[in-house]
Amino acid sequence: MIRAPFDLHTPRTIDEAVRVLADCRRRGEDAKLLAGGQSLLPALNLGLAMPAHVVSLNHVAGLDSVRHDTDTLAIGARTTHAQLAASDLVQTRCPILAEAAAGIGDVQVRNRGTLGGSLGHCDPAADYPAVLLLLDAEMRLTGPNGERNVAVQDFFVGYMTTSLAEDEVLTEVRVPIPSQGGGMAYRKFTRVEGGFAIVGVAASVSLRPDGMLRSVRIGLCGGAAVPVRVSAVEDGMQGRTPDDAWLDEVAAAAYAAARDPVAELHAAADYKREMIRVFTRRAVAAALERAN
Repeated sequence: MIRAPFDLHTPRTIDEAVRVLADCRRRGEDAKLLAGGQSLLPALNLGLAMPAHVVSLNHVAGLDSVRHDTDTLAIGARTTHAQLAASDLVQTRCPILAEAAAGIGDVQVRNRGTLGGSLGHCDPAADYPAVLLLLDAEMRLTGPNGERNVAVQDFFVGYMTTSLAEDEVLTEVRVPIPSQGGGMAYRKFTRVEGGFAIVGVAASVSLRPDGMLRSVRIGLCGGAAVPVRVSAVEDGMQGRTPDDAWLDEVAAAAYAAARDPVAELHAAADYKREMIRVFTRRAVAAALERAN
């Protein structure tokens, strides 16, 4: 049950939603955005969040589209996990994003939960942040002063904290379409099927025509309070041989990059780091196979 009463607002446009948020901020009253509700409703039920106002985005048109914009996928923030997983455009142009979406929760969660809701909640166990960090995505935020774009690495600033202001709405996620000729994979370790990721690894590998490495990228969730990009493996990859010794080297670099995992009931910090080593190897191996 909901622990505390609140005023529910149902704006029809983004501008109207922003006005409500700005008015609440001026009055010093807490307001929360509602999209799919998969993060907010449990928090309301448990008394972890008790806002005076809830602003629903479910009547705002145009927030659940996926479109091809030149060399970018423009994804509305209210797009559900199920829509992302089933989108032909996403599956064709950015399959790792569809792969990550398909593994979130169960059918009910995927049909209600949204991309923007997950990103705004900023749970260290969320799947999207590691993938979007790998892809150099950009967040489009709308507030009283208009729109602004924020690079993904600047959007996540701390434990369940983003750079989204109290009177701003995340409206769109812009994902550069990966170049052809590479392979990508997302692998995560969960306690139960459909559960939160204890750790997750997004990997991208591209090869030269002679089979040698051109580039590799890795994004991690579960390695810290925010997603981690393993930048140590991105330099000096040209001409390397993608063999078992190289896979061990990359896995060790991911282990080293996961300096501050958030300990939890089901996994101590040291255990998480070891699982990052294991799942990095699996993710990179899967990406390498797809690149081949």
